[in-house]
Amino acid sequence: MFKTLHARLILVLLLLFIPLASVFVWLTLRSSQSYFQELTQEINVNLAQSLVVDSPGLMIDEAVDATAFSDLAKMLAMTNPGVDIYVLTQEGRIIGASIPAAELERELVDTQPISAFLNRSKTFPIVADDPLSGGKKIFSAAEIDSGKGYLYVILADRTRASLLKTILGSTVLQLVLWGLGVLLVLVGGLGIIAFRLLTRRLRKLEQAMTSFKEQDYVLEAPLLATLAQPQDEIDRLQNVFSDMASRISEQLLGLRQVDRLRRELISNVSHDLRTPLAALRGYLETLQMKSKTLSDTDKERYLAVATRQSERLGELVADLFDLSRFDADAVQAELELFPLQELVQDVVLKFQDHARHKGVDLKLELDADLPLIKIDLGLMERALTNLIDNAIKHTPTGGVVHLDLAKTEQNLLLRIRDTGPGISEKDREHIFERYYRASNERGSDGAGLGLAITKRIVELHGASIWLESQTTGGATFSIAFPVKQ
Repeated sequence: MFKTLHARLILVLLLLFIPLASVFVWLTLRSSQSYFQELTQEINVNLAQSLVVDSPGLMIDEAVDATAFSDLAKMLAMTNPGVDIYVLTQEGRIIGASIPAAELERELVDTQPISAFLNRSKTFPIVADDPLSGGKKIFSAAEIDSGKGYLYVILADRTRASLLKTILGSTVLQLVLWGLGVLLVLVGGLGIIAFRLLTRRLRKLEQAMTSFKEQDYVLEAPLLATLAQPQDEIDRLQNVFSDMASRISEQLLGLRQVDRLRRELISNVSHDLRTPLAALRGYLETLQMKSKTLSDTDKERYLAVATRQSERLGELVADLFDLSRFDADAVQAELELFPLQELVQDVVLKFQDHARHKGVDLKLELDADLPLIKIDLGLMERALTNLIDNAIKHTPTGGVVHLDLAKTEQNLLLRIRDTGPGISEKDREHIFERYYRASNERGSDGAGLGLAITKRIVELHGASIWLESQTTGGATFSIAFPVKQ
């Protein structure tokens, strides 16, 4: 029943209100009782003195006159049956009582309250010992024969009646209790409404969390708006949840993407390994089986093909190994000041024969007075090799691969442009992802690791690489090297 926050808040409200209401009722009853006692004592303040005046000779030589006291007791029994009278000595010893002595709880009464009553040194109500009950009650008292003793009258204390009788007999108390009941209902009703309004945002947050779970922790759209200026803890909790949900969704999508690419990698690597291995095995088996019948030319041709396949296999394994080292942050760039234009010229020179053989015009354009920059020669040579090799590979016969290196305000900008088929818009945003291969005719038969490795190498140098491409206008890879490092 009280499993929800809303119900628990209402329970707390009731647990706070009911004790407070009970204390209020108790204080009201105590105040009423004290008021009734004060009023009764005020009304009967001269009762004992009147009885002493009306009944002279109550004490004779420090002893009570039995006849006079008996007549007084009978008279009071008829006029005021709730009153008990006693005759006390100066020390408070009871020498006469309207109650049989066997029924009395005490024989001695404290006279200090009696003195306070006679001297009016305390405010009413003043209570003193009740010989019959042994407790404390209001009274009236008067001296007998100028201080020989006291006439001690215990007044009828109707405020000692049961609480139920007091409530039933008091219109004021009934109204108070009715008012408390109505107030309890109002507070409960208003509390339910108030707590429902207060917990509305929490319920909304709970619904958002449930929806997030039902969506398999992937956000199709923002569940809750992020508040620019949160007003309270619930607003801050909403912002924290929104941020957390976005991050979890991004991480989960990233993990799913990595898992998808991993499966694709396994498929691609299996294919890429199987193809050169099958070719290598086929040519080697042919050489083994027909070594006596094959001419020297055929043997050399078979060995050349087998060598190319083994080289292709070695390159693939090397790429996989290097990528794993980049992922583990095990590759550190050993930077040194070097003229980048010289490295670019060396790599271009390395590809001139290959480009000429394919019928591709490989061009290089360099600005004068280019500054030195810090690079790792081995890593940067590999990155440039990947880019130029890709450009030549995807440029048809008669096409052009153009490199230019120029200085801008803050960078050295290297651009590698080709006149190949270009890269589609869909592939462009994934082109630097590992294991990714373009889906159009520019896609290669590789495992899709070269550009991912190139990007990691460029980033190790504090540089940035991006792609400019038109589907029908070739592709341009640009690298911006910071001059001041």
